[in-house]
Amino acid sequence: MLLNMDENNLYHESAIKHVRGKSIYVNDIDAGKLMLCGKVFYSPFSHAEIKSINIEKALKVKGVHAILTYKDIPGINQLGPVYHDELCLAENEVTFMGQAIALIAAESIEIALKAEKLIEVVFNQKHPVITIEEAIEKNQLLAEPRIISRGDVESALNNSLHTIEGTLKTGAQEHWYLETQSSLCIPVEDDYYIYSSTQHPSETQAIVAEVLGLNRNRIIVEVKRMGGGFGGKETQGNHVAAWAALLSYHTKRPVKIHLFRDDDQIMTGKRHRFISNYKIGFDSDGVINAYKVELNSDAGACADLSMAILERAVFHADNSYYIPNISVQGRAWITNLPPNTAFRGFGGPQGMAVIENAIDRIARFLGKDPAEIRLKNFYKEEHNNLTHYEQKVENNRLFTIFNNLVKSSDYYNRRKEIDKFNEKNEFYKKGIALTPVKFGISFTTSFLNQAGALVNIYQDASVQVNHGGTEMGQGLHTKILGIAAKELGISPENIRINPTDTSKVPNTSATAASSGSDLNGMAVKNAIDLLKTRLIPLIIDEYKLKYPEIEIDDKHFVFERNCIYHPNHPDKAFTFAEIVKKAYLSKIS
Repeated sequence: MLLNMDENNLYHESAIKHVRGKSIYVNDIDAGKLMLCGKVFYSPFSHAEIKSINIEKALKVKGVHAILTYKDIPGINQLGPVYHDELCLAENEVTFMGQAIALIAAESIEIALKAEKLIEVVFNQKHPVITIEEAIEKNQLLAEPRIISRGDVESALNNSLHTIEGTLKTGAQEHWYLETQSSLCIPVEDDYYIYSSTQHPSETQAIVAEVLGLNRNRIIVEVKRMGGGFGGKETQGNHVAAWAALLSYHTKRPVKIHLFRDDDQIMTGKRHRFISNYKIGFDSDGVINAYKVELNSDAGACADLSMAILERAVFHADNSYYIPNISVQGRAWITNLPPNTAFRGFGGPQGMAVIENAIDRIARFLGKDPAEIRLKNFYKEEHNNLTHYEQKVENNRLFTIFNNLVKSSDYYNRRKEIDKFNEKNEFYKKGIALTPVKFGISFTTSFLNQAGALVNIYQDASVQVNHGGTEMGQGLHTKILGIAAKELGISPENIRINPTDTSKVPNTSATAASSGSDLNGMAVKNAIDLLKTRLIPLIIDEYKLKYPEIEIDDKHFVFERNCIYHPNHPDKAFTFAEIVKKAYLSKIS
């Protein structure tokens, strides 16, 4: 069956496999009869001292091959991706429910569960801090506050015609990816091949190398696809990979860990809860003059990516509105909950939600339509276009989008109808809103905005593309397929997008920050451009041999429809396959 023939009209590269149930995920991989099942023994308490641990009875269960504690880690007992503050296995204390204490490798999951029940741990429970309010009261600050200010906020608030104060609490959220955290580690001689459900293979490679005390070149991480990620596998996919690798290291056998849904939800971090306090000043038209906001996030027990997430919340506190006098303070607080982590928006939604809440309250206070208040405060094109972090808002499409949406949705007539309905109904209400979003794509840590690619062209003119991005259902591989087909001018059917592999493309960034297509797509284009520059001298020579009457005075050639030709002579073309074969014979790599 011929599929995806047109690079301009592609559908998801795994669509047929998904429909037929043929798509392979980590838990579908069978590493043979030697493969062991891994199980994580974790803390049932949010905060406790570990007085003692006894694994003797559990080790005697038939079919158990290893039970490991922190003492069995050959390298560094750390999983922290940015700050080394998160233990791979607990030592003398647990600081959140679900924290890993021991690892079990057994011949079946049933045997591992039996052994788990026989592990004896004596805990001395301590008081857990599980609210942001208590963390603030106890001054459990994770790091220095992040503060950005512009203008004289206090004076502007005092001089504002109206002010409103408030507090907004935004809750946690579970990622609930369909495929739970999973990893399979296979030892091959001195190397470890890790099949992982991770958004960040290079970081998984680095963490596993540190835990095993090995160089990164001995750890190969491969990601075929994930069954969802949403940020939950940007850092926390590293954990199961490290645990599986530890068990594999000690047993010298393949080990797979695939978390049960309940365990996954207990052990892993969520979207950060925020408590945000604000005061906003405005005039009788609803034009905002001053805004002061304090963002307090629940980091959980360890840093994970909490500071980067907090920083993005601080950057997005203005959303789409120019505010001349603004002060944003962000603080992350330590609690005894699992370390919270990346989640779609990465702090942006928490920061934007506060100003949107404030604008809704301004509209109610003034008796105006919230859409009108939003429109009055939009960033402008020629003036009032500088953010509080001193970036100019360019190519501003806010007004165009707003006007188009108002027209296409018949917003104002629908608003009138809803208002009439709500006047007549005391308990059953309707609503309508028109809310903008200004979201910054790419990583705020600028050096992460890089990518790599490896493109192989074979003698039969088939092509293999490797890049550093990961596929989690969002269609990244399909976009890369379209880019490669367009740039090479060949049918997508002749191109294969390989699983993401740290041995093929090293030192990659996470597939995150709305940057996966841009970064990896341009890396693939760059690789293909380099290959084309190597082929062009050969193409010119072939033109001279076959068409001596034609004078080629530039090096611009068109690659399309599986052919290569000069734009001035489209009727005199070479097939892509012809040129590839001649390149091999001419020792052009």
